[in-house]
Amino acid sequence: MLGGAAAIVGITVFGVMAWRAVTVDEVTVTNAGHRLSAIREAFGDTPALVTYDPSGGLIRRETTPPASPDPVSHIYVVTYRAADGRFLRADVPFWFFKLKAPAAQFLVRDTGLDLNALGLTAGDLEREGPTLILDERDEGGGRMLVWTE
Repeated sequence: MLGGAAAIVGITVFGVMAWRAVTVDEVTVTNAGHRLSAIREAFGDTPALVTYDPSGGLIRRETTPPASPDPVSHIYVVTYRAADGRFLRADVPFWFFKLKAPAAQFLVRDTGLDLNALGLTAGDLEREGPTLILDERDEGGGRMLVWTE
């Protein structure tokens, strides 16, 4: 009986998180550019932790993490799809990523990000502290930014 109640609560919590995790706006190219620039400017000249090489393989930047990094509370994903003018933003609580990385992948599915493909664990992100993880553009004018706070 107690196990069934716990399962219902768990499913309900996950459902609410999935429903609230991704927001979608239809925006102009100019508006999307302003939003993306504002996010990117917050990281200054810091390069992304992960980039793609010309063949599509991932390259992880070597870093010297801070001795005492600030704690990470969220993983954010912002994607602008130029073809349809859609601006998607996903917000995944870091504690959820630590506990249920496969389920966290489900939360960001609409953004086009494959968290597993990045090859970063919760431990990797905790050692880095808040940082820019990915800043990628596509040939069609789209862009994706992934970061932790």
